[in-house]
Amino acid sequence: MLAELKPYLTSIALPPTSLLLLALIGALLVNKRAKFARMIILFSIASLWLISTNAFSVWLHEQVIPAYPLVTAKKLKENSVQAIVVLGGGVVTGLPGGDKQMSKSSLERLRLGAQLARTSGLPLVFSGGSGWGANDTGTAEADVAEKVLLDAFGIRLNFKESKSRDTQENAINTLDLLSKQGVDKIALVTHSIHMPRASNEFKKMGFTITEAAMGQPTGGGGTILRWMPNASNLEVNQSIFRELLAVFIMQLRLIWIE
Repeated sequence: MLAELKPYLTSIALPPTSLLLLALIGALLVNKRAKFARMIILFSIASLWLISTNAFSVWLHEQVIPAYPLVTAKKLKENSVQAIVVLGGGVVTGLPGGDKQMSKSSLERLRLGAQLARTSGLPLVFSGGSGWGANDTGTAEADVAEKVLLDAFGIRLNFKESKSRDTQENAINTLDLLSKQGVDKIALVTHSIHMPRASNEFKKMGFTITEAAMGQPTGGGGTILRWMPNASNLEVNQSIFRELLAVFIMQLRLIWIE
């Protein structure tokens, strides 16, 4: 039951929802504790502005996410990589005609995986089922990725894992799939924000990992524009906070088990 509630609890805990709820609490306290209420509202607005800026997203990424070098076909060969594993990032459903498409994040990962597979000649693997918060639990992301890969890139998917609901299950189910093929050295493709946790989960399963990360935020525009809020930067920072929250919960679980 708790697992099914995970996406909803996460949404409440993370900005912008958490900051909007805090501002709402401030608004409700205006008549009773005006000074304290104004402080809460000002803090919420200022925080929401800050985490929606490019300057903050670049700074935060540099503080908590390792720098990943560019991975090439030559690097894959040097590391004796046997397969390229792309992790799913979500499916878009409810489109006209009932079509299902990959999310922006998932499509970006698939593109990099296809590029590496084409240049290296290595088999391509996609891992992704239906996430805990998915509206259509009958839609496996790996099935959608297989179709997109063939239609858009002209490449056939060599292996697919379509049962996983989160990163931990990505690793467990991919091990079950690839161990039968004698594969234990892989290039792992996901966004840089997700890579530390994903890489750790796959290493725990015994894989030797070459990290093929993507999506690192970079400074853009003039100095003033970097401090102006926009939705894309908020999305980046929300993803970082989500990963930090996930790592924190994993650590609590380890402490609880011990």
